[in-house]
Amino acid sequence: MDASDTKGMLGVVKDGISRGLRVVNIRSREAYDTLKIKNKMRELGTRRRNAMLDMGNSIYRSYKHKGQISIDVAREKCEGIERIDAEIVSCEEELDLIHSNAQKALGSLKALSGPDNGQEETKTE
Repeated sequence: MDASDTKGMLGVVKDGISRGLRVVNIRSREAYDTLKIKNKMRELGTRRRNAMLDMGNSIYRSYKHKGQISIDVAREKCEGIERIDAEIVSCEEELDLIHSNAQKALGSLKALSGPDNGQEETKTE
């Protein structure tokens, strides 16, 4: 093995390590962003459940004490729940975008490595 073969092998190893680090970076960023969004969605789900319970309690208390249901109160509570639902949908869309962007980044990384995946052909002497 001469010096040029050694340099070539070192270049392949270096490229492989560099590509591996980029994959790890892309995947870890995707995992971090996904976790952040899922935590927000969990919080929104809790807020939604609490808002639903609050709406039911308000309507029942109004009926029990006044003998009637306030449409304005019910409408206001429903609108609040709809706002939370819209935030949840927005988070789901953001999650899809995070995964899509990670796939694109990984795809472009594969494209950069070429059809031979960065491996040189073996030479026969």
